[in-house]
Amino acid sequence: MNDTTARSEQYRGFTISVTPQKDNGDLWDFSYRLQREGESEAQAITRSRTLGGYQAPETACLAGLEVAKTEVDNLLRP
Repeated sequence: MNDTTARSEQYRGFTISVTPQKDNGDLWDFSYRLQREGESEAQAITRSRTLGGYQAPETACLAGLEVAKTEVDNLLRP
């Protein structure tokens, strides 16, 4: 995986797309996008992390997926 490769996953009615990004020096971070099934791209939620603490883009992607899943869980909480 390289810095331009997004990883997507379906989770609880949302499509999560995570893109690793080069940040501080040789470290990686991520941005992610949440789009609810049936909603337009204009309604998608986009977030970016800029702490730059991951050694590899794959690790940043996995971290991004976990953060995005937590946000989905919080959005769906009654």
